[in-house]
Amino acid sequence: MSDQIWNYTIQYHDLVLRSVSVGCQLALDVGCGTGLVTRKLASRSESVIGIDLEPEILSLARSLTQPESRIQFIEGDVMTYPFVPASFDFISAVATLHHLQLRPALARFRDLLKPGGTLAVIGLYRTETLGDYAAHAIARPISRVLRVVRGCTRLPTRKLAPQQTLADVRGACDALLPGAAIRRLLLFRYSLIWRKG
Repeated sequence: MSDQIWNYTIQYHDLVLRSVSVGCQLALDVGCGTGLVTRKLASRSESVIGIDLEPEILSLARSLTQPESRIQFIEGDVMTYPFVPASFDFISAVATLHHLQLRPALARFRDLLKPGGTLAVIGLYRTETLGDYAAHAIARPISRVLRVVRGCTRLPTRKLAPQQTLADVRGACDALLPGAAIRRLLLFRYSLIWRKG
């Protein structure tokens, strides 16, 4: 599987990569799947850990990654794995947060970040408001064109319909990650960028 593929989530990988601070020593990619973001982060960080629950997916991720790279893949649950608190300069969660309990996951990410560290989320949300439906109506014709021009790759990862709304995400961030920047993205996604003070 090539890293030169496209889908609605991959469209926003650059947004994640632009959030990595210069001098990043250790990054964590939560729900790393096939390691697509993990491998991209390796160009921005001294070392990267990708964590995922699925052993078959991790086996594929390892087979796609150069063995001498600065990447380590861990089979485990980010919520319970014994990471040292305040040990990561950067945490990404791409199409992953809706698989977790929202507030406990955000609190866990906050606690794992070093002071000055950054959290970058590309998330899926449940359509609820008129604004959501309007945004999706605008995105549909654009997404069709992009699918024809670029193709659309389905990755072999676990799919789950999101239960969290954008209002849920904003409320959780107000409580746990004050100052987080949350933006609705065109292609049925949102971004959440937060720097720990």
